[in-house]
Amino acid sequence: GLGSLEQTVLPALSTTLPTGKHSTGWRDVWQEMAPGSERSLAQLPWYQDYELPVPTGLDTGVVEKVTEQLQAFWDHLGVQLLKLQAVALFPQQFNEESEQLGGKGALLTHHTLALVRRQLETLEDEAVLIQCDKHGGRNHYASALQHTFPEHLLEVCKEGRAESVYRWGAPPSRTEIRFTAKGDAFVPAALASMAAKYLRELAMEAFNTYWCERLPGLKPTAGYPADARRFKREITQLQAAES
Repeated sequence: GLGSLEQTVLPALSTTLPTGKHSTGWRDVWQEMAPGSERSLAQLPWYQDYELPVPTGLDTGVVEKVTEQLQAFWDHLGVQLLKLQAVALFPQQFNEESEQLGGKGALLTHHTLALVRRQLETLEDEAVLIQCDKHGGRNHYASALQHTFPEHLLEVCKEGRAESVYRWGAPPSRTEIRFTAKGDAFVPAALASMAAKYLRELAMEAFNTYWCERLPGLKPTAGYPADARRFKREITQLQAAES
């Protein structure tokens, strides 16, 4: 279920919101974590009228308790989580851009770095460290970084299986980005991974609800390749009737 994700993602999200504010619904989470996704949610029928209270897999009191513990931990360390955001790519955009960019690996890098740039633009002139997981085991990111930040001369510090590191900008606003193998050992990359996973699972909840309500006896799908093909076969006739 979603409870294990919600026990981390929702408290982390809550620490970025005004004191006492919590996400209470499916649409709240999308608006807070994936701003700009409203248009796609309005266009696809399984999302248009969907709503679901959150958390779905554990008691609200657990979220509140963990939020308090997490905020106390941040305070103890002297750090602050400013935002927890992701980019949601819906089917048409994903398919079109995968073809344009030459594959889903390039698509991942393109949107990750675009998100990084948007976040950097919200900061004052200061030193920044960006921690990423490796993208499909790739070691080389210089060309993608130079394309995203053309106004800077990129410094390649190292590129290898364990880690690839790059820097740009002049002090005091020097920026460093690291693509590290098993990078989700670092809190920022781990939270990013869980936030994206949570949005995906919320999207699948809506998708499954839509088709299962229209086809009694249909078994929901997790959306991964083998079972997705089974699901597609079973809804084919209904899908043709609705198109």
